[in-house]
Order: sequence, then structure tokens, then C-alpha cells
Amino acid sequence: MKNNRLLLCGLLLASASSQAVTIDLRHEWLDDSKQHKDRAMVSHRFDNGFGFSLEAKWKSGGENENKAFNNLVDNGTESTISYQYKVTPAWFLQPGFTLESSSDNSIYKPFLTTGYQFDSGIYFNVRYRYEYTRSTKENTEDKKTNRGEFWLGYRLADWRFEYNYIYKHSDQVLYDNDKWDYEQDLKVAYNINKQWTPYVQVGDVSVRKTADDRQTRLRIGVQYNF
Repeated sequence: MKNNRLLLCGLLLASASSQAVTIDLRHEWLDDSKQHKDRAMVSHRFDNGFGFSLEAKWKSGGENENKAFNNLVDNGTESTISYQYKVTPAWFLQPGFTLESSSDNSIYKPFLTTGYQFDSGIYFNVRYRYEYTRSTKENTEDKKTNRGEFWLGYRLADWRFEYNYIYKHSDQVLYDNDKWDYEQDLKVAYNINKQWTPYVQVGDVSVRKTADDRQTRLRIGVQYNF
């Protein structure tokens, strides 16, 4: 929990020293794994295109992981830096780097994202990310994963509807005794005003590496913009 305390201090300092900061709080539940998870994230993009995000994560622990906020334990942190270049007012390119760390491993994630916003309210984003995982456990091989994903969304007044598909291929087993896996997710968000945006997500994710079982991932969250 020490790392999360330090990160939360960073979140508060960042929000105090920047304008247009977004705070995102989210709760998650997996229906087969019976696991509750939570995260708090702060993000900001400066006028010059540089941006950052800091994320602290927890999960339910103890004897009942299927109970929300039960004996919360550290579930790692993520830190991201990126630069967004506007090719045109509607088209952007965004290279960046994410570091995810926990007591079990560190994951280094360079990425490149591009997206286009149509006048009709439809938008389409694509990202490639390379993930290099180093485990803290002895005699454990490093894992290398290629991850591609896209977002297809539509903005209608204060509503936003979004579909996200992710494909991963690794040098180690990920799903159904094979070296690939996929995820898909539907998200609906509503802007109450300029500050508050609640949202819900329904995802389809794998359960374990050794079987083809799938499970539903439910997420509910809220964003607050300063």
C-alpha cells in the first residue's frame, strides 16, 4: 500500500498545480472470477501536447474477494507520459510510454495511437502497444506481448457510445493454452455538465490461460473535470 499512498500524494499535487485535470474513479467486477477491483486515476494534457496520467489500483482481498471493498490490497500502479500531435484538427498522432508495476512484476509499454474525429460525431482510434514484462520471481522468463486495439465511438449531444476491441499475441501462453487472447468492451458515458461524467462498461474477457472460458466484466465509474 506504500506505493499507492505515494501515488495518491502525486495525484493531489498534480491536481493542485495544473488546470483541466481529470480524475477518474472506477469499480470493476468479474462474474466468473468473482473478483472486485478499484482504481483511481488522474490525467492532464497541456496546451503544448504533452500529457500524463497516474493510476493507483486495489482489489478485494481476505477470505471473500467477491465482496466489494473487502480488505483492500495493493493491485499495482500505472504511470503514462505521451505527446499528442494534431496532424489536422480532426486527426491526431500520439506516441507514449506506460510503466505498470506491482509486487509481482514490472511491465514496460511503449505505444503509438492515432485517431480521427468525423463531423458526424463518429470517431475511430487505433493503438499498437508493445508490452515487456519482467517478473520479480526467480527463474521466471520475461514475457513479450504485442497488443493491437481499436475504438469505434459516437458522440450524440451529451452521450457517448464506444466499442473497444483488443487483440494480444505473446511468446507465452495467454488463453486456451495458446499464445493469443482478445477482449471486447462496450461503454456508455453521459456528460451531466462540464465537470461530471458517469459511465458504465460491459466487457468480454478470458478467465484463465488453460481453458477457453470467457467471463463478463462489469465496470461503473465517474470522471470529474476541474
